[in-house]
Amino acid sequence: MKRGGVGGAKTQRAGAKFETSTAEDLIKDLVKLGYDIIAEHRPIGNQRTVHGHTLVNSFKETVEIYYQDGLYKLFYEPRDIDWKEHFSSRLKPDTAIYSAKSNVLTIVEKKQQETEGSVAEKLQTCDYKLQYYRTLTNPLGINVELFWLLGSYFEDKQESLRSVFEYMESKGSRYFFKRIPTPELKL
Repeated sequence: MKRGGVGGAKTQRAGAKFETSTAEDLIKDLVKLGYDIIAEHRPIGNQRTVHGHTLVNSFKETVEIYYQDGLYKLFYEPRDIDWKEHFSSRLKPDTAIYSAKSNVLTIVEKKQQETEGSVAEKLQTCDYKLQYYRTLTNPLGINVELFWLLGSYFEDKQESLRSVFEYMESKGSRYFFKRIPTPELKL
């Protein structure tokens, strides 16, 4: 972050807008696939914050979507998984998608920026993030995938970030630009 918060604040605003719009796109894509929203999860005392959604299709197959703290409050805690038993700090995913049918929890990290900066360095944390979520999810017998949803800045910089993208893929992490194609999700 630049002195006075100028650079970081701009990146944070761009990121927040990107996270919100891509979350809305995901819901729209699932509705197009025949899913209906049957629940919207909000914390008690803060009705403005959405922790997640539950969707179901005509075959009664559910997809659960969690945002940030919602993964812990709605997914891990009810299953008696305590992150503090394994790690000194907690990661908050931008989005997590769980399909009981496929038994896969897909963690989605979203990154967008408008100018040169350190956000691209965060892509290199993919192996730690995968280890973190797999450690928490292993006792449940649930598989974990890590997807990165990247904004137009990263799409424009593909060539200069080629080695970073290759590293991410070598660690079992996948990336997409602007939107995750729903066939890529294991629903």
